[in-house]
Amino acid sequence: MTFLKIGIRYCGGCNSSYDRKKLVSSLIEELGSSFNIEIAKEIEIYELIILVCGCANCCVSHEKYNSKKGKIFINNARNYERLLDDIKRTNL
Repeated sequence: MTFLKIGIRYCGGCNSSYDRKKLVSSLIEELGSSFNIEIAKEIEIYELIILVCGCANCCVSHEKYNSKKGKIFINNARNYERLLDDIKRTNL
C-alpha cells in the first residue's frame, strides 16, 4: 500500500484565533490511513504541504519546504472544508 505524504507546518501561534492542533487532528481522522501526515521537514519532498497559520497574517516560513503539488495556507477553522476540497482537487 502506498502512503501519500503530507507535510504540516505550523506558525509560531502568537496570535492564534482557533485550535490549530484540533483542525489537524480532524484532518488526519477524516483522510484516513492512505495518507502519511507529519510535521514537515526541510529535507523531505511531500505531495502537499499544509501551512497552518493561527491568524490572517500567515507569517509561517515555508520557503525551504518542498512539495510536488503545492502548498495550502489555512488561517482559520472555517477553512477546513476548503482544505478538504483543495486536497481532493490536487488529485492525491
